[in-house]
Amino acid sequence: MATKRYSLVLFASLFVAALATFLVFRFINASTARNQIATLPVVVAAKDIAEGAEIQEADVRVEQWPEPVVPENAFEATVRISGRVSRVPIYAGEAIVPGRLAPEGATPGLEAKIVAGKRAMGVRINDVSGMNGMIQPNSRVDILLSLTGAAGEQQATKVFMENMRVLATGPDFTRNAEGRVTPSTVVMIEVTPEEAELLAAATQRGQIQLVLRGFSEPNGAGAKKSSTSGAAAMLRDAAPTTPARVRPVPRPSAPAPRASETVVPSAPPPIAKPPAAPLPDSLTVQVFRGTARVDLKLKKDTTKRDTIRP
Repeated sequence: MATKRYSLVLFASLFVAALATFLVFRFINASTARNQIATLPVVVAAKDIAEGAEIQEADVRVEQWPEPVVPENAFEATVRISGRVSRVPIYAGEAIVPGRLAPEGATPGLEAKIVAGKRAMGVRINDVSGMNGMIQPNSRVDILLSLTGAAGEQQATKVFMENMRVLATGPDFTRNAEGRVTPSTVVMIEVTPEEAELLAAATQRGQIQLVLRGFSEPNGAGAKKSSTSGAAAMLRDAAPTTPARVRPVPRPSAPAPRASETVVPSAPPPIAKPPAAPLPDSLTVQVFRGTARVDLKLKKDTTKRDTIRP
């Protein structure tokens, strides 16, 4: 009896322990499930991808990211990215979103780098204005304009445009990772249509020179940038070029007089005097006879001519 009683107590203890363990396990799982963050698949770059490059499936991979930190409109499958062109540099581990890619159908090249609403304009430079090839793609430069007169004299030099983005230097539209100098005589500047018109007019009015900005200078939308109105005012207020002087054509001179001929200078024409006032045809003389006054009218002028004052 005692053995059966001890066995019953043992089995009951084991059952209670197992039940308690199960309840604790359920409670811990429920707590973990409540605190667990949901994840979503996100396509990230498996290696650095240069701007303007075509993305292959080997360049990306899929990772599980917590739902709160997943970027908006992030890609979930690599199939949707294969064959697309990167618009900006994408570094390894970064999530790929539509804003980092060029529009569908774009081909690798300079067109993929141009921002919507902007244009690429070529500017001719030399070793001095191009800083001997030190300006590379994605650099930020200021453009100086030196106005010259008709005779070649320099009139003024001012900052024409600020914080302009360099898209390409010659045929290269990506920055050289090794830092090698790429000499070129043409750089591609990203401009708006209005800036393109002003820059084309500036190249006709004078000479331009590029000034390289450092990485410490602010770039992007918040950076200071010259307005098109300020650049237009500079061209409008510039002193006009001096037109070339036209030498007057000499008139044929009169033939010289012969030795036998005597040149008599012509006398100036006489100055016409105003006509003298006509003299009266009669004279009236007042004669007093006593208290009476008699007016005598003479028919003939008896006054002597030598007594008349001119």
